[in-house]
Amino acid sequence: MKEGIIATQEPNNELRTRPFPACYLCGSQGEPLYSDLKDHLFGAPGEWSFKKCPNSECGLVWLDPMPIEEDIAKAYRDYYTHKKESKDKADLGLEIILKKIIKLLYKGILLITLIRRERRRHNLMYLDKTKPGILIEVGCGDGSRLNKIRKLGWEVEGQEVDPQAANIARSKYGLSVHMGDLKSLRLKESSFDAVIMNHVIEHVHDPVDILRECHRILKPNGMLVVITPNIESYGHRYFGADCRMLEPPRHIHLFSQKTLSRLAFEAGFQSIKVWTTASDAESIARGSYKIRSYKTGGESVLSGFVSSILFQMRASILHLFQPDSGEECVLKAYK
Repeated sequence: MKEGIIATQEPNNELRTRPFPACYLCGSQGEPLYSDLKDHLFGAPGEWSFKKCPNSECGLVWLDPMPIEEDIAKAYRDYYTHKKESKDKADLGLEIILKKIIKLLYKGILLITLIRRERRRHNLMYLDKTKPGILIEVGCGDGSRLNKIRKLGWEVEGQEVDPQAANIARSKYGLSVHMGDLKSLRLKESSFDAVIMNHVIEHVHDPVDILRECHRILKPNGMLVVITPNIESYGHRYFGADCRMLEPPRHIHLFSQKTLSRLAFEAGFQSIKVWTTASDAESIARGSYKIRSYKTGGESVLSGFVSSILFQMRASILHLFQPDSGEECVLKAYK
C-alpha cells in the first residue's frame, strides 16, 4: 500500500483513503465540520468526515480523509443509477391512494407557480434561450437530459465513465457517447459551442482540471453550464449532517457560489455568472428525510412525501427573499 493511503474496510470492499487536511482552492488548513457520517442511502462502506475552509474568502467543504481515485468506483456499486427503485412496503393500500391524490393537487399548485417554469429551465440546463449548436454533456448518465436538449435543436454528444449508463443512452436514445475520463478522451480542441455538467463537479477529485479540459474543447465564446449542490443552501442549514447533498463518500468537494466562481476563473473562463435555484428542493428534502428516518426508526412513505412537498414550498418562498439560499448553484461562463 502506498505511503499515506489508509484502508477503511475489509480487503474486497475497502475504500482506501488519503489525508487531505488543506483546502484545495486556497491552501488553508480545514476545520472539522462533520464526522463519522455513513452512507445511509446507498451503502458505501466506511465512516466519513468533512472539513470546511475557515478563510472567509473561500469556505470550500471537502472530505478528509478522501477516497483515492482508484477506489472511488466502489462507492457507486449500489448507487441509484445502477438499480431500479423498489416499491416501499409501506407504500400500499390507503397510503398509495392518498399519495396519488396529494401528488395531483401538488401538480396543480406547481402549474400556477414559478416552480414549474424554473424546473423546466433547470432540466434543460438553462439552454432554452440559447441559439443551438454543438454540445457535449460531461457525465451524461442515461442520456435522458441530452435527449431533451436535442429536441431544442442542439447537435449533442455525451461523455460517461459508467458503461451501464452509457449503454442505456446509446440503445434507448441513439446518442453518441464517449466512454472514459474526459481528459483521456483527447477530444478535438475548440469543437463545442457548449459544455454542460449536472451534478458532476462535486464528484471530481480535481475540479479545476476538468474545467480546464472543458475550456480547451469549447469554441471561442463557447459556453459552460454547471449545476451542483449549494453548501450554503437552506436545506443544508435545515438538515445539517443529515442533508442529502453531503452524500459521502461520493461527493468529494461541496461548493458555494463563491467557490464555484473561483473554479471557473482558475480554469480560464470569463464572463462568469453564478446564481442559486430552489427548483429541486423537494428531492434534496426527500433524501434528507429518508436519512433522518434511518437514524430515528423511520417514518411512513406518505409522511416523508408530504414533508418534502412542504419543504419545497418553504424553500421557494424563502428564495424570493434570500436569492443565495437555493439548493443548487448554477454556473454559466464563457471561454
